[in-house]
Amino acid sequence: MKIICPNCGFEDEGNFCSKCGAPLKQTEVVKKEALQTLPEALWTEKCPVCQSGRLELMAQKKLFGLRTGANFTCNKCYAVFVPDGNKYKLTDITNKLLPIWQEYNKQSLTTEEWKRISYGGISDDKQREADMEQYMTDLKEGKVTIKFRIEGGSFSVILKEKEELQMVLPNIALWEPRKVTTTVGGYGGPSFRIAKGVYWRVGAFGAESRSREELKELDRGKLTLTNKRLVFTGTKRSNEINLAKIISIEPYSDGIAVTASGKSKTQYFVGINPKQISTTITINERSYPEPFTGLMLKYMIEGLVKRQG
Repeated sequence: MKIICPNCGFEDEGNFCSKCGAPLKQTEVVKKEALQTLPEALWTEKCPVCQSGRLELMAQKKLFGLRTGANFTCNKCYAVFVPDGNKYKLTDITNKLLPIWQEYNKQSLTTEEWKRISYGGISDDKQREADMEQYMTDLKEGKVTIKFRIEGGSFSVILKEKEELQMVLPNIALWEPRKVTTTVGGYGGPSFRIAKGVYWRVGAFGAESRSREELKELDRGKLTLTNKRLVFTGTKRSNEINLAKIISIEPYSDGIAVTASGKSKTQYFVGINPKQISTTITINERSYPEPFTGLMLKYMIEGLVKRQG
């Protein structure tokens, strides 16, 4: 059975820590995935930092003996928790090498979060971060689909056999690179003064054409995603991209850039408005509202391609 050393935080077995030599208290490490319900006890019963001591109330005083508040200090590792509104901030500790100190120092968390951490759990923010990472991985692998509501995203594309609608994004701009040519020129050769304030330039006019590519908005309309195609329908033009022919997708906060075989130019679909899309991410019965972005659209497409394969 592995035990957390109250002095250095190293996980070891036996009666003494093989890293610092401190005696080990026989406290079993709780696995995060096995953490279902917390004991019915105060958060101060077990120090979140060393997970072996307990937090004791330490009254603070200032000038003239006026009481300023009550901090909690661990009787083993001397971690200090200071009130911060309805939360407590981890402000100090003797051994700053302890993993929990390095992870949560100067952070203000609720007593429920500190209690969860003391039994092997993590904070709400870190849980959200871990859940989002897992969800995005599952989305990319085609294991989950996004559930959302879109304002103004009516459906107009005719579906083919075995084709299923995934989403419709309204007011999307189609951009493509276009070649722009400019002419730069002037007179060459020396000039001679022939009168006061009058000069004569010797030489001919020379001109040079220079070309460069600039992104240009070609149209604006709806972007429809099915399990087989990405279809743009605008007021002046429409085109479609077979998902199986996509070579690469570059995500942006408000859209994506798609390069596909058979298309000479990269196409940019931008203008995703988070206010028009209501997205809820759910994993392990935990739900989070999340703005829809180009990265999510990229992973949706990649997941659909993997499902086809």
